[in-house]
Amino acid sequence: MQMNKRGIMLSEIAFAHFPVLFKNNGLDFFIVDCEHGGFDYADVARIVMNARLANIFVMIRLPNNMRKDIIKYMDMGADGLLLPMTNTAADIAQVVKFAKYPPIGQRGISTMRAHTLYAPPKTEEYLPTANARTKVYAQIETRKGLENVREILNTAGVDGCFFGPNDFSADCGCLNNGNAPQALEAISEIGRAATNTQKTAGIITNNKNYLNAAKTCGFELYSVGSELGAIAEYCKKITI
Repeated sequence: MQMNKRGIMLSEIAFAHFPVLFKNNGLDFFIVDCEHGGFDYADVARIVMNARLANIFVMIRLPNNMRKDIIKYMDMGADGLLLPMTNTAADIAQVVKFAKYPPIGQRGISTMRAHTLYAPPKTEEYLPTANARTKVYAQIETRKGLENVREILNTAGVDGCFFGPNDFSADCGCLNNGNAPQALEAISEIGRAATNTQKTAGIITNNKNYLNAAKTCGFELYSVGSELGAIAEYCKKITI
């Protein structure tokens, strides 16, 4: 049975205890936005460690698919990685290459690190376990990415994809339409592709039209809003 999971985007605030707050208030996962957010490595390391200890899934939205970032986030203990603006299978294959240990990828081996909670088991036992634990997602947010979504999802080591309706709508010239047929068709296409490839589909939005469409198309992961949006909404409700 499909189990929908709820999450939130951590956009800018480097509060190390957010993972505990998220977990104890019913969220299943959160995304640390290292694409747009100004988090430094130390910020992310503290947040990720607390996520591990609080037992809530944390993924990093990457700034790029380069080794120098991926290997650091993985050694911090991130559960998953999300590559924005994934347009081709080759784009996401680079993430798999640096996030997964041999024989799947070429992740460098350094196990006395946060990702083993500083208690590394035997290396030959740990590598396959770590590979299974590490999730890699592509973010589909362009027409080109949508055209290639099946190939992207079929890439070895890729666990699924997230749809980004804002940038996709901008690419299609329909950003001012919160119920754009182009975005709705993209959601349907991604749902079909995920089902056919037996991969996971997710969405990043607080738009009710797109959330409802995703529910009907078999999506499982829902990142709705951000910590900044939640604070802004609460501020608007304050009355005296």
